[in-house]
Amino acid sequence: MKKRLSVFFTCLIALTLAVVMASGCSFIDGNSRSRRAASPSDSEIAAQNVNFETTPKERNIEDAFIEAVAKVKRTSVQILTDSSAGSGVIVDISFAEESNADWKQDEDMLYIITCHHMVSVSGSYGTQGVGEIEIRLPDEDCSYTNADYVFHGYIGNKEPSYYASQGYAITLVGGDFESDIAVLKLDLDKAAHSGKKLSQENKAKIQKAQIPDDSYNVSLGETVFSIGNPTGTLPGSVARGIISCLNRSVDVDEIGAMSLMQIDVSTNPGSSGGGLYNLYGELIGITNAGNTNYTNINFAIPCYLANDNGFVDIVKQLGGTASEDNYGYVSGRRVKLGFSVMENDDDSESPFLYVSSVGSGSLAYGKLQANDVIKTVSISRNGEEILSRSVSTLDEFAEVMAMLEAGDVLTISASRYSWGRTKNITADIEIQSFWFCDTGY
Repeated sequence: MKKRLSVFFTCLIALTLAVVMASGCSFIDGNSRSRRAASPSDSEIAAQNVNFETTPKERNIEDAFIEAVAKVKRTSVQILTDSSAGSGVIVDISFAEESNADWKQDEDMLYIITCHHMVSVSGSYGTQGVGEIEIRLPDEDCSYTNADYVFHGYIGNKEPSYYASQGYAITLVGGDFESDIAVLKLDLDKAAHSGKKLSQENKAKIQKAQIPDDSYNVSLGETVFSIGNPTGTLPGSVARGIISCLNRSVDVDEIGAMSLMQIDVSTNPGSSGGGLYNLYGELIGITNAGNTNYTNINFAIPCYLANDNGFVDIVKQLGGTASEDNYGYVSGRRVKLGFSVMENDDDSESPFLYVSSVGSGSLAYGKLQANDVIKTVSISRNGEEILSRSVSTLDEFAEVMAMLEAGDVLTISASRYSWGRTKNITADIEIQSFWFCDTGY
């Protein structure tokens, strides 16, 4: 009996092993990109002495991860300012070249994506530049302490050409408050902190992150990794995780509602502006937010979003509208006017709008006051009135505001109750152009 049992278990074990071997154990199946047609680049991707001889689907996930990190590890930069420290990603901007003739692949010019909040500070006069900024590129040994790879710049409220004329290596292309994306330009023809210029050979070796085309779809549960500067002092740190939610509505401090990818990749203060990559080594997100009360609940700005607030569309618009005299901006967003409007909520049959607050130092400061009741609004463009309308609801007011362009004059007629009597007032507010990237209302 014992002999028969022994034979039985031996056969059972052999059968089990045969089933396991036949199943193929493809650890990357859940992350495969069946959405994209096969191409030669899927079977062999060359990147600085790293060759992917098979697709990630056919490889062990650990090998795919290690090779992807090797492909992009030098795309991450450390960003330091007087008030903060964070991350950025060197990108191949060929995807955006058509948006601006001045954008072209140039060994002397690097473009770096980061978060808008990394290059701006908020004050009583609205959003302003952070002032002095330092970018540390990783050298060939992935060291961030090599003075030959450390560059300086200035971000402020003057036009970009002013800072370029001062000899700064780093200038701002443009930024967008609502999407939390900014683009920096680093001129490698300028001297580094060491006083030297990078050789053409070393310039050519700098890695640039590749961005997938718009046919790429991120998958729930997909393995991803980030490279950034957690705590502001640990540049080049790699963290791995998965996509926890494809599109999460999140209320971000000082920004408001955003549509972000939720990730369980470990990020910390200092990780903002860092890259989120897939196992192909493609840049699919920019890390920008996290929940400090819980672990492994973090967020990234996706490369593509249906509402055109993915970082790819934002970067195209920033580069496409940038010039020597003005920073790039996103269509439909303007310098903040600095006042808030509310609709009366007393169920009155005669609704009306009133000013609820006015920001100190804003465009509306000294012209409007809290509790002013708005009667009519008009827009003048190039000296001619193009619109005049009575408004009594928020929707009506928003329609007028959506028509404003830089250079317009917004005229608000309102009534003001003061010292026991009501008087009519008129406020003319000139819509300013983008001296800095303080976009939105």
